[in-house]
Amino acid sequence: MRVLTASILGALFWACTVGQWRSRAADKPLTRSELSSRNLSVADESHDSALHAAFVRALAGEGFTIVAHPPYHEDLEVTLDIVRAPEGIVAVATLHSDGFFIDEARASLDSADAALARLAKTLALSQGTADFVRNSGTPQQKGLSGQ
Repeated sequence: MRVLTASILGALFWACTVGQWRSRAADKPLTRSELSSRNLSVADESHDSALHAAFVRALAGEGFTIVAHPPYHEDLEVTLDIVRAPEGIVAVATLHSDGFFIDEARASLDSADAALARLAKTLALSQGTADFVRNSGTPQQKGLSGQ
């Protein structure tokens, strides 16, 4: 009985461990028209204005509609952060709406422009972004609004 209990607890432990989030490319990516249908605010946790400006340009280049104000209800917001990871310095872009997680992209910051372009492209082509736009929000948002 103890061996069975220990096996079950071990399996639960490994099932509940948190790994690094991996964005998944959409089976049917958004068109530029669909992508531009939602406003996107860009929050800067990197505290680097040049990096922030380059990221805004990369996102706009992918087709996002960038706005210079905090997000309104059901708008998108992406936060750019720079973190130290085992693989080196990494740029992390986390996409939310009304505080609900949509997707996250990570790129090594070896070359800033290339990394920011990869982040923007990953978010533009992601399944999470496609689901958000095509379903008019996250399931959690719909639950809050009674839809």
